Amino acid sequence: MQEMQESEVADQFVKGLDYPLAKADILTAARESSVSSTIQDALSKIPDREYSEPAELTEALNAAG
Repeated sequence: MQEMQESEVADQFVKGLDYPLAKADILTAARESSVSSTIQDALSKIPDREYSEPAELTEALNAAG
């Protein structure tokens, strides 16, 4: 159940960002929006590049696992 809630929060966070965004900007937005440390940890593992849309970021998050 907890994992499902984390996934929904992560999905809402990803969809709420203004793209394109670099990894550093995504991490800053995560800290400022107070998403859980689990989500912040996952975001810290994504490749350091620019993301142009939510689908790209979601794919990177899933791959970083």
